[in-house]
This record gives sequence, C-alpha cells and structure tokens, in this order.
Amino acid sequence: MLEIANNLHSAHIAQFPLGTYKKAHRHGPGAHVIILTGSGYSLMWPDGAEKQRYDWGAGSLFVPPEMWFHQHFNVSLEPVRYLALKPFTSRKFPGLRKHFGTSESVKTGGNQIEYEDEDPRIRQIFEEELARNQVESRMDEVRNSA
Repeated sequence: MLEIANNLHSAHIAQFPLGTYKKAHRHGPGAHVIILTGSGYSLMWPDGAEKQRYDWGAGSLFVPPEMWFHQHFNVSLEPVRYLALKPFTSRKFPGLRKHFGTSESVKTGGNQIEYEDEDPRIRQIFEEELARNQVESRMDEVRNSA
C-alpha cells in the first residue's frame, strides 16, 4: 500500500503467479491499473451483462468502469505485477472506503465473487488459454490457500 500524507488517494502494487487469476470484484470509479510485468487478460462486465475481454501486457493501462465486475488472469510464463492507483481510498478518510470494499462476498452484500460462485465458463476459458500458452494452472493451490 502506498499513501501520501493528507491525501484522498492511495495505491498498491501487487503480484500474482503464473497460471492463476484474481477473484472478480467491483468498486467505485477511477481506479487505474498499470501492468508492470507479465501478460494476460481481464474480463469486465456490469452486473447481469455479457462479459467483455481485454488483453494486456507490460505497459498496458486500463480503468474498470464504476461498479463493473472485473477479473484479471495471468496466462504468461512470469508473474504479473501491477500498480493500482485509486481515488478516495486513503486510510486517513475511512468513511469513503466502504464503497470501494472488495473483500466481502456478494452473497453477504459485498463486491467480490468467490471462486466457488463464479460462472464455470470463466475457469474453462482460462484453462483453454493456459493450454494455448503452454502454462500449467496453479488455481488448485490458490483455491486451497484461500
């Protein structure tokens, strides 16, 4: 986590291993995601609509629309590292953060879709893409450690 003093904004740098993907989540507007290493794709969709695919690699930037679900997939032979710049999420002003919370399941009123609740087609598409890139899935390790 990165925060500048007396600021509404925050940022974080994260990495996820090859052959894995993140849980789908949604949040408020303005988050900018910059891919630093690796390649893959993201699925993004508003609730109840068709999923849209966006391919990316190092140097790509994307901004998920407000309250659209989005999910990031690493299909490269290296870890994916990204920088997320987020408005209105600083720890100094916690009242603004609730709208952006992504760690609670949609089943309990949150903004995250748990792996066991996702559309099975998501995993199928991911595994097909891994096979094309000759990358082994590591999702069983991720799901067992969650």
